[in-house]
Amino acid sequence: MIKFSDQDKARITAAIHAAEKNTSGEFVAVVARISDHYLFLPLLWAALAALLVPGVFLLFSVPLAYMHVYQIQLAVFIVLALLFLFVPELHLRLIPQQVKHSRASRLAKAQFYQQGVQLTPHHSGVLLFVSLAEHYVEIVADKGIHEKIGEAHWQGIIQDFVAQVRKGQVVDGFVAAIGACGGAMAKHYPPQSDDANELSDGLIEI
Repeated sequence: MIKFSDQDKARITAAIHAAEKNTSGEFVAVVARISDHYLFLPLLWAALAALLVPGVFLLFSVPLAYMHVYQIQLAVFIVLALLFLFVPELHLRLIPQQVKHSRASRLAKAQFYQQGVQLTPHHSGVLLFVSLAEHYVEIVADKGIHEKIGEAHWQGIIQDFVAQVRKGQVVDGFVAAIGACGGAMAKHYPPQSDDANELSDGLIEI
């Protein structure tokens, strides 16, 4: 799993400071190691595999007492459940991409409110969110920002961000996306004399 050094965090903070000099927008960078524990599906797969055990014995005509079959089922369930839950690479492979992205998106939107991004005076707060385990990126902003910048331009910033994250270049992705958002917002949200830095400028790890 990626670890962020002090130098990495300083680069992100510097990118936020640079972007906020040219716009009244405020930027918050959040990175999550994983967006959910995903307990249900791995346990479901382990249970389904255990339920298939009697069928295997019947198929190969293995003579076993019902109690022995039950004990084997229980052992299969426990072993597979432990594997599926505690081997991260295997665990995440059992989760459909749609489910992973749904949980990551839900966490991104929750962080938008938890970090107070919606409370900026000019409604110009932007949250840049990465969930590492899911390789998921989302930029959450007020509806007005999307409308002024244009969905195509906004999606272009996100796609470039996603490409960097998939390469493992998360810090580069944050820096580039913050700069791109700042540049896009400068025209519509110019600096104001009463601007106050109300949000965190450092990388928030959850």
